[in-house]
Amino acid sequence: MSLLDVENVTMQFGGLTAVKDFNLRLEKGEIVALIGPNGAGKTTAFNTITGVYKPTKGRITFKGKNITGLRPDQITRLGIARTFQNIRLFKDLSVLDNVLIANHVHIKSNFMEAVLKLPGYRKEERAMRQKSLMLLEKVGLADLKDEKSNSLPYGKQRRLEIARALATDPTVLLLDEPAAGMNPKEAEDLTHFIRQIRDEYNLTIFMIEHHMDVVMEISQRIYVLDYGVTIAHGSPVEIQNNQRVIEAYLGVEENA
Repeated sequence: MSLLDVENVTMQFGGLTAVKDFNLRLEKGEIVALIGPNGAGKTTAFNTITGVYKPTKGRITFKGKNITGLRPDQITRLGIARTFQNIRLFKDLSVLDNVLIANHVHIKSNFMEAVLKLPGYRKEERAMRQKSLMLLEKVGLADLKDEKSNSLPYGKQRRLEIARALATDPTVLLLDEPAAGMNPKEAEDLTHFIRQIRDEYNLTIFMIEHHMDVVMEISQRIYVLDYGVTIAHGSPVEIQNNQRVIEAYLGVEENA
């Protein structure tokens, strides 16, 4: 059984079909990419997996459990975390506080225990702080823990968002355009970083990415969407040489 299975998922908004009969299989430890032109439906596919949208039809199974239609917080607790195309940090909070907040998805103490700061909550709080500092060390941000998140350079904000996702203890990590806005050196560093966290945290990674050098370097398999329809699936070499993919990206010259 695959770790994550998406079966014939369709997402409609009124008369618009954003994703049609999307199928995805993720095996443990893989890095898989989802690519396609702008407006192809990639982020919509992500949103159906993470509970932002309930699919119009289809089924999503995670570790053998049907998660179709669950809320985002329920899906996160089960072990699926994500980052966003547009970075969504708490901009006025510190780097450390951004990661601490993510830890609360698994907190066992109730509201009153937290308000009264009872021993059980204080113990959890210490553990969360230690874990958050360790994550910041891993992503190279420990020395910036007290800085406001919006003061970080763009590439470091991306790393902070990934650290925040890791704080939820995911099994599957979805990355929405992690290399967006990065120069070639930053993108190369990100490639090594993604492999590193995959190995260190025993993750399976599914990513949307427009930066083709990153996609071809890091992915074991690639899915290609165009106008909400999967037009190709295969290895990087197979995708590079697929005529339908080339036409989707470059267009087809019309006959005169």
